[in-house]
Amino acid sequence: MIRVIVVDDHDIVRKGIIAYLQTDQEINVVGQASSGNEGADLIIKEKPDVVLMDLIMENGNGIEATQRVMENYPECKIIILTSYYDDEQVFPAIEAGAFSYMLKTSSGDEIITAIKKSIQGENVIEPKVGK
Repeated sequence: MIRVIVVDDHDIVRKGIIAYLQTDQEINVVGQASSGNEGADLIIKEKPDVVLMDLIMENGNGIEATQRVMENYPECKIIILTSYYDDEQVFPAIEAGAFSYMLKTSSGDEIITAIKKSIQGENVIEPKVGK
């Protein structure tokens, strides 16, 4: 079972992602958070296998949260899931320790595939990113 935490400040987005992830029998959503600081605390406490992390949030953004998690729990695979794909967001996220970078325009199946690939050590970078 792949243990996943979802961190996104938009309640409807977070709940929608969780609802879709729960359709896959290999994924167990073990927590959710609505800010980077809350997410980092939860991730460090729960030690999930994979995290879906938004970038732009109040009370600690996704880059700050990723850095904090990597300092305390470097085994975690953080997949940035955002609507931003410009270099100003992508490179800092990867430098902070994000394992993969996906866009919210990705399908549910693509997100599930990225989660499973991350467990196998294979990262996913959305083709549109950084262009």
